[in-house]
Amino acid sequence: MKRIIRLRGPRSALAASAPEWAKAQGWATAAERIVVHVGLEAPVDDGGAAVPPVYDAVIELWSDAPCDADSLRSDWEQVEVRSSTQIIGKPSEYPLAVGISPGLSQLSFIRAIEGLPRTEVERHWGEHIPLACEIHVGMNRYVQDRLSPPDPWFGMAHLHFPSEAALRDGLFRSAEDIAVITADVAEFVSDYATMVAIEHIVKA
Repeated sequence: MKRIIRLRGPRSALAASAPEWAKAQGWATAAERIVVHVGLEAPVDDGGAAVPPVYDAVIELWSDAPCDADSLRSDWEQVEVRSSTQIIGKPSEYPLAVGISPGLSQLSFIRAIEGLPRTEVERHWGEHIPLACEIHVGMNRYVQDRLSPPDPWFGMAHLHFPSEAALRDGLFRSAEDIAVITADVAEFVSDYATMVAIEHIVKA
């Protein structure tokens, strides 16, 4: 079973380092795999204030052990735990090793168009995969997490780039690329939020 844990506002000294905090949790021992994405502030123009990430940390947890939001709130101000159905759009070409992954993760949280049946959202999003792989030439991994319950986000897209340059130059190559992706996701997405993060493989 896969879960996505979204965290904001560390309350404890241990939580200030989300990867170390994850290692110390009771469910970590039994977990098959744990990946922690630590959010980065968004860059701004000179003189502007840095924009905080959507979440301080996002954890991908593969485990059947109990993990409820209430048990985590002593360490975090905001906790959201969701079950995930994972769809791999572009697999990694190599096994992921424990430690900090080279490059950067872009995590996009999507809200589905209200009233659109879940099956239709999933169909549209699935059909989006070949287009994403064609347009986002710099990414070396692409994963969709379809979440339950879908509140506030229907899903999370994880695009991983092997370097900062790959993200900068290979997310979009032109204004036309942006227009094509924007038009496609408008068929099923009403709103979204995006953050850049450093990926820590805590358990592989």
